Amino acid sequence: MDPMQEKRDGLRPPIVVATTLLFFARAATIVDETWHEIDRVASALDQRAVQLSADSAERAVLELMTTGIRELARRLEQTEAALSAYLPTP
Repeated sequence: MDPMQEKRDGLRPPIVVATTLLFFARAATIVDETWHEIDRVASALDQRAVQLSADSAERAVLELMTTGIRELARRLEQTEAALSAYLPTP
């Protein structure tokens, strides 16, 4: 039977699902590592911003960057959770 051929119930053979599980597992790992790294960058920017005066233009820029980076990290965390939903539970 051709691996791409559909079964009578409309579902593809399990081999297709098995090959996509590797993709989702790797994608979830990459996203997890990335959002943790981005969160660390945001923390470093926060520390630098604290050292600057409250009315500093540089501080304002750092705070805006930190806010954007944290939002990106939050979205990546949500993506990781969505990808993990496709993985079997250990």
